[in-house]
Amino acid sequence: MRVTDRMTSERVLYNIQKTITQIAKLHDEISSGSKVRYPSDDAVLATRSSNLDSRLRELQQYERNVNYVQNLVKGYDTSIRQVSELYQRLRELLVQASNGTLTADQRQAIAEEIKRIKQQLVQIANTQVGSDYIFAGLDGSKPPVNEEGEIVVRPDALKGRTTMVLGYPLEFGISVKDLFVTDGNQSVFSLIDMSLKALERNDAKFLSNVALAGVNYLEKSVSENLAKVGAVQRMVEAAANRIVDLNNFMTEHLSKERDVDITEAVTKLSMKQAVLNAALKSAANLLRNTLVDYIS
Repeated sequence: MRVTDRMTSERVLYNIQKTITQIAKLHDEISSGSKVRYPSDDAVLATRSSNLDSRLRELQQYERNVNYVQNLVKGYDTSIRQVSELYQRLRELLVQASNGTLTADQRQAIAEEIKRIKQQLVQIANTQVGSDYIFAGLDGSKPPVNEEGEIVVRPDALKGRTTMVLGYPLEFGISVKDLFVTDGNQSVFSLIDMSLKALERNDAKFLSNVALAGVNYLEKSVSENLAKVGAVQRMVEAAANRIVDLNNFMTEHLSKERDVDITEAVTKLSMKQAVLNAALKSAANLLRNTLVDYIS
């Protein structure tokens, strides 16, 4: 087959253009740090990278969920321990108050301390983490207890909370009902008010029976809820560690799939540039002059 000058020229120019395209691609990879910038570069690799990116975004959301729960659980733990100390002191005061031989001044001193305990319990019941009232159940935007010590949160909102972690629901949350309400559906604030009235009339029977029974139940509730919070803390810590491990693994996997080996890319670029220079020199010798070269 006869090889014409035109065929030679087209072939030479095609090879030069192909080398230039490869050099441009290597420049893009080095400057972007990614093997694939567009799906058309490598559809399979682009799909895998996109799936890994989506999974990493999910993990980031799970991490935010876990951090949120950890903050609330710390708030629960601190608050419940404070409540436990106050209930213990309240029980001690009620035991003292049930002694019918106390003087009026002694009863007054006990009453003043019990009132301060009530105020502290109201403050703890309205504990906030950020803008969230942690004991308000599902209605965390409003304080669950008013200044008078009345529980004002909706009964249907007094439920545990749930968040998604690694695709599974994580239940957590302590409501004001769990910590501040007796088995007779009476709040500790109401029980304190009744105890103060009983103290005024020196009703030792009410204080030693009804009031102390209510406080004993509340102390039991505190222990149960403290154990519940501890279990949630362990679950959250395990989930947080699992998220860190998965995030590290997927980040490394994504890097291997998508990131450019800079050393390898630079070496290839140097080779392609040398090939281009050699091709240009070869083309200069191979391509013949045309009539255009002689036009003055």
